[in-house]
Parts: sequence; structure tokens; C-alpha cells
Amino acid sequence: MTAHYLPRHYCDVMTPFDAPNAELAWMFLQSLSEGGDLDEGFALLTEDFSYWSLFTRESCDKEALRRATDRRKQSVELTIDLLRCINEGDTVVVEAYATGTSTDGEQYDTPFVCIFETREGCIASMREYSDTRSYPKLLGG
Repeated sequence: MTAHYLPRHYCDVMTPFDAPNAELAWMFLQSLSEGGDLDEGFALLTEDFSYWSLFTRESCDKEALRRATDRRKQSVELTIDLLRCINEGDTVVVEAYATGTSTDGEQYDTPFVCIFETREGCIASMREYSDTRSYPKLLGG
């Protein structure tokens, strides 16, 4: 896996392995990164999973997210570095940093935050907040 952990920046920061829901969220993000197993990652999602992104400001289901991820992986593979993880009940917040180089040599790097809602051992929703200026780089446009 190319997902990495950066040095802790906060005293009481959880790692994704301190709580089952946090581990679930981190496993899904790892599946989206370089070398990750998308089939394994998408198996962690509920049937009614929804994804929302600051880029589009629209929600989509897991099939649409899978198609978008497959398209993105054709132009850039990402390395995801964990900055911190906060877990409270069924809600997990992951702060991370994504880097990669597109097939045309464009550098992509941005901090991002994902808010996950879990239900019965699966991920029910994910909301992603990131630098909207980096979106064209991510898709090679």
C-alpha cells in the first residue's frame, strides 16, 4: 500500500486503528490510493451509500463513485498520508493529504477532509472537502 502515516501533530489524536469505524474509513481511503483494491474497498459500503464532494456539490451513489474513481485512476494514482482521525459514535473524520503525478506529468497535491457516517459495520456516506482548484489537475483537465 502507498498510504502513509505522517508524524502526529496533536497529542490526543486517534489512529484509524483505535476504533472499528475509524479503521473502516481508513481502509476505504487506502483502497482508493495507489495499489489499493477497489473491489475490497467498495465492499465496505452500504447498498444505499452516498458520496458528496465539494468539487461538484452533488451527491452520488456508490456505482457513480466507482466509475469516477476508475476514470481518475487512469490519469493519476494517489498516495494518501494520514494527518489525523477523529471518531465519535458512527461518525469518523479523516484529515489527510493526497499526492500524485498525472500521466501527463502534472503534480497533484492537496490536503483534504472526509466525513464518514457508518452503519452496522459499513460506510453509509462520505463527504469530501478539498481544494477545488486542484480538481482539474486530478482529472487531467
